[in-house]
Amino acid sequence: MKYLAMILLGLSLLPLLFGCGPTPPKIKLDAEDQFLLAKKKFDNRKYTDAQTEFQKLIWDFPGSEYVDEAHFYLAECYFHLEDYPSAIDAYTRLLNNYSRSPFTDEAQFQVGHSYYKQTLPSSLDQEFTRKAIREFQTFLEDYPDNEKVPEAQKLLLNCRTRLAKKEYDTGHLYYKMGAYVSAIIYYEELIKNYSDTKWADDAQFGLGECYRQQEKWDQALEAYRRVLEINSAAKLVHRAQKQIEKIEKKLHQSQKSSG
Repeated sequence: MKYLAMILLGLSLLPLLFGCGPTPPKIKLDAEDQFLLAKKKFDNRKYTDAQTEFQKLIWDFPGSEYVDEAHFYLAECYFHLEDYPSAIDAYTRLLNNYSRSPFTDEAQFQVGHSYYKQTLPSSLDQEFTRKAIREFQTFLEDYPDNEKVPEAQKLLLNCRTRLAKKEYDTGHLYYKMGAYVSAIIYYEELIKNYSDTKWADDAQFGLGECYRQQEKWDQALEAYRRVLEINSAAKLVHRAQKQIEKIEKKLHQSQKSSG
């Protein structure tokens, strides 16, 4: 039994003895295989792993034909991981260092998109909204034939609408406070700068309300009539029409009294 136990112990140690040889060296991938490895992980939505592999390609093969594409997909990894500041930095490096890359148009769009993803409600700071507007405008100017132009235009309008709402809310606050001159300034600036947004119609009606409260009847009528001319929403048109009728009736009665 003693000898049997020794034999069994020896047999159990054999795999350990044979498995303790030197570890085979890792095979170093060339630039193409490294890119394919990283891209496979990206396509499988393993963005953290893909980020590591794309970064490795950039470090190990800085002069490779794949390096600009690696920069783009590295930025895409950050974007999908919702690390938008890092994404912006990576897209911008591509734009600055590889201006002839076929990925520059997509990168420019994504810079704007990354800022857009960080925008805040209209009542809060609008720094990211303004930056998104700037980047989308650059994209539209530089790549007018790109297939993402309609999406960029839509996101740009969303940004402008957000800024317009901030202007309108400020103007309306002044209106409720009875500071009609200040309210008019904000409404007029909104109409001037954001006429393509839905808030321009509300601001136009707001002008009429301000002038009405000041009993500046001619200016109020002009403002309300403008609401009718610019094809505003039906509810706003109805309110403007009612105010026009009231003012015209008031003016008519005043003329009769004075006559």
